[in-house]
Parts: sequence; structure tokens; C-alpha cells
Amino acid sequence: MDFEKLILGIDIGTSSVKISLLDSCTSKSIYVKSVPTLAKINPSHQKGDEQDVVKILKAMQECLKSPGEIMKKVKAIGICGQMHGIVFWDEQFVHTFWDSEFTNKTDIFVSNLYTWQDARTDHQFLAKLPKPHSHLKSYSGYGCNTIFWLKENQPDILRNFNQCGTIQDLIVSILCNQGKPVMSTHNAASWGYFDVTDCSWNTDILMEANFPVHLLPSVVQPGINIGTLYETIYHIPKGAVIVIATLTTMTDAVINISTSAQVAFIAKEIETQCDGVEYFPYFENHFLAVAASLNGGNVLDSFVKSVSSWISALGLTIAEDELWNRLLHLSPEEHLTPLIVNPLIFGERHDPTTYGSLINVTNNNLTLSALFSGFCKGIINNLLKMMSREMLLKAGIQRIIGSGSVITKNHIIKKEIETIFNLPLSVTMSEDSAFGAALALLKNNPSLFN
Repeated sequence: MDFEKLILGIDIGTSSVKISLLDSCTSKSIYVKSVPTLAKINPSHQKGDEQDVVKILKAMQECLKSPGEIMKKVKAIGICGQMHGIVFWDEQFVHTFWDSEFTNKTDIFVSNLYTWQDARTDHQFLAKLPKPHSHLKSYSGYGCNTIFWLKENQPDILRNFNQCGTIQDLIVSILCNQGKPVMSTHNAASWGYFDVTDCSWNTDILMEANFPVHLLPSVVQPGINIGTLYETIYHIPKGAVIVIATLTTMTDAVINISTSAQVAFIAKEIETQCDGVEYFPYFENHFLAVAASLNGGNVLDSFVKSVSSWISALGLTIAEDELWNRLLHLSPEEHLTPLIVNPLIFGERHDPTTYGSLINVTNNNLTLSALFSGFCKGIINNLLKMMSREMLLKAGIQRIIGSGSVITKNHIIKKEIETIFNLPLSVTMSEDSAFGAALALLKNNPSLFN
């Protein structure tokens, strides 16, 4: 099939990089690719969570190389990725990509990525920080709070680099070969100390606290053309427009479960906020209402790893892939149990002192199947507690779009979403963040494809 104009969506996730090629004429995804980053490394702090940036970028390169010459038809690139986290770099790191594609030594030009899961800025530390001027609260793992911590505890990081941003901001800087990084209002709000009303950093508050405000990126509305591809690479033509983007529609809510879990929908205005729901800037002066849980696929991964270690302690062996396969193919009747699993093993930003628990344990329900099913159901019930069905209905939501590897592979979770939210659920392989980034670019920049 011949395609005239394609859009490339890139999603820089917590555990993988995904791309989606979208036909601008039909809005259909024609190619998808996902590559695990395997970037998690031992952090510099016991409560930290850090990733190797070069491994993330190499996973992106592997994705971009895979489609081949069809990439010649790419006219624009939409980029999205994990929020809240922060990476520091020197301008030389950007140039290194175009000079050698990171084959030379690069660690002196870029820091590790401090992810959204980084918890070194605990309650005691956050209590010492100035109160931000924003409708949004500020939590551990947020970029500005991480800078405050590094300034106090590892100041060399801030002295060694002159740029910072989210991981997707770094990638935009690389692809455009630009100096000062540019960040969307959505991601700026996710860092803390950003006022969405006047779209500006809390500069006065930060300067009074001796915060290095010179590091903060420039901020633009989402969907704005950030720049163009600096040179032809992986057959993608020089000059392809680059946009930071994300997407849902007014009558859809999105539930995404990969490493973490989120429910989100577009809101016309900020409603009275409840614990666990935040409002981030979105297209056309709307807001994205988000309930972002720290407990998603990482919970199931921890459970499976625990089961694997129990088996090993008994002197037995089973491959982890096989264990996953057996758990995911439990028969439906095995899921009927009074056992309730509260899966908050990683806590929550709005309730960091509450952790997981088991309720209604009996002499015959502490089985592997009941536990696994309980963890799956618990993840969805936790999302419902954070963002109720009534809240979705009040916002005019008519359908839930399910995305993320956990939903697409796990029939227990899909069934639980349908049951407790009681709304139509659409789960397709193309409805991921990479596809959404490409589709958002098309919807908000139609003139590029006329």
C-alpha cells in the first residue's frame, strides 16, 4: 500500500520506547514497534530511582531504525513520555548524537534520569521547601523538588550541566539540535512550582530559595511546533516538524496501565480537587484531569518476582515468562473469592503513609490464583477510589480507552475495568501513547498534511 504522508509518534515510557506510524489520510496506525529500555540502574540514594539515559536513547534508535525506507514519508513527529522526572545535560551531549550516535564516551555530558518513582524527596524534605504558587500540589519525584534535593546533597550535578528537562525534552533537543530545551505546559506543571494561570514558573519564590532558575526550560503550549528534524536520519527526512503532544477526546477517558496506572479525561475547567486527582494544562485552554497511581504493572511485576523467589527458595525452578503465562491463563471461576487485596505496595503521592494489605483472608482463599486475581482487581479498584465513576459521568464520559501493556495482556484487569466503571471499554494495540502523540499532532496541526 502506498502512503503519501505519515506521522511518527514516539513514546518514551518508564520501561520501554514505543513508536507508531500513522497514515495522515486515514488516521490509522500502519506500524508499531516497542523496545524495552532495560535502563534501570542502582540509584545514588537508597530511596532513589534512576535510569541510564543512553540506554533509553539506544532503545529509541532501535525503534526508529526498524521501519526502514517507509520512514521517508514521515512529515511530522509527535513526542510524549513519562512525566515528573528530570535529566541534566550539557549542550555537547546533543551534538554527540549527530557526530557519533553516542558511540563515543558520553556520560560526562549527561546525568542519569531521575524518574517519577524517585522518592529521595521524602515528607521531611518536602516540608522544608517553599509552598508553590499553583493549584497543583508538589510531590516526590517532581523535577523541581529533585533539583532542590540535589542542590543540598549532590551540588556537583547542578554545576556539571547547563540544561535540564524531562527525558522527552532531551530527545526533542537532540532531534532539533537545539540549545535551550523547550517544555510543554503539561510537563512544566508536572515538575511543580509552575502557575498554569499565567503559564510561568514561580520564579520569585524559587529565587528567594536560591533555586538555580537558569536551568529551567522555556515553556510552550502543548501541540506547538517545537522545531524541525536537524538532518535526515533513519530515512526520516530533514525538516520533519516536531511537536510535544498527548491526546484523548472530550467524551473518552483513558486508563493506561504499564509501569504505573492512570485515569485521565479532558475537562473544560478545574473542578474542586479531591485527593489523587490533578488538573494539568491541555490543548485549547482545557485541562487534563488525571488520577495517577504509583501502583500499576510494577505491583504485578513485584508479585511475580516474589512468587519466583518463593519457588527458588524451595529448590525448584520455573522461568519467569512461564510463570506469567500460567498466571494470566487462570480459569475465570478461580477468581471468585472474598479475598480483597489492597495493592498499594508503593504508596501513593496523596497518601504516602498507607501501604498494601490483605482483607478477608480465610483458611481456603490464600491461594496463588486468588492472590494474583486480587492484585489485578486491587489495581483497578484503587483507580476507582482516586477517580470515581460518578466523576467521569459528570464530565460527560461515554467510553473508556484502555492502553498499556498490562491491559492488553491481562483479561482479569480488562474485565474488572468493565465491571466497576460500567462503561464501554475499547482496548486496541494501536491505542497507546505513541499512537496518541501522532494522532494529536494530526488533529491539532491539520495544515501540515493538506
